[in-house]
Amino acid sequence: MSEGPSILFLKNKLQRYKGKTVTKISGKTEFDESFFTNAALIDIQTFGKNFLFVFKDFFVAIEVNLVGNVLVNKQKKVIANFAFHFDDNEINFYDSNILIQKGKPVDYFNFKTDISKPEFDAESILSEFQTKHAEEEIGDALLNQNILAGVGPIIRTETLYHAKIHPESLIKSIPEKKLIFLLKMVQDYAEELLTLLKTDSVEKNALIFEKKNCPKDKTPIIIETVGGTKTYVCPKCQKLFK
Repeated sequence: MSEGPSILFLKNKLQRYKGKTVTKISGKTEFDESFFTNAALIDIQTFGKNFLFVFKDFFVAIEVNLVGNVLVNKQKKVIANFAFHFDDNEINFYDSNILIQKGKPVDYFNFKTDISKPEFDAESILSEFQTKHAEEEIGDALLNQNILAGVGPIIRTETLYHAKIHPESLIKSIPEKKLIFLLKMVQDYAEELLTLLKTDSVEKNALIFEKKNCPKDKTPIIIETVGGTKTYVCPKCQKLFK
């Protein structure tokens, strides 16, 4: 559950719960249950790696972590972080961060940073890269959800390979045209990833993520740890800008 498109993919499978009334909530995360008294689920949206369950006067944002799970009408042996219960159904969230916020998601989240939304503003992201994060490595910045909501390890690995940029490159040293192309690839690959998820063919179609050799010249792929998570790099194809 580490990519925005994977959240969007599962959100589409949960649409049957729109209009349903929550009978109770449960889980390790404690909240005021009075919020949910006779609360009808108006909509299910996403923002980056967050599910957004929208009710009349509030919404619940659930960020599923890298090793997290969402189980429908199934449970693990451990207690879920949070669970919605309907008449004869339940949705359980494990290894997740929960936020209950009054108002609407659009008032709380900046949809212009979401790589899977039509509001995505690449020009604004480029400006933020160059003015506020110039000294950072591009591999770190891509996983910063405050900059690019929805980018995870797969999108980072594949788009940096497409753009021929090493993840340890400093943003200030990367030519602007390269950054523009990278942001275009992020948006395009997010759409492609959603399509691949529908056919369960992400691993098959990945170019270097979890691969041993570069598809172009068979150079051995190396594994780097950038931003606390591993990424895959072709040392020959991807240039290091320092």
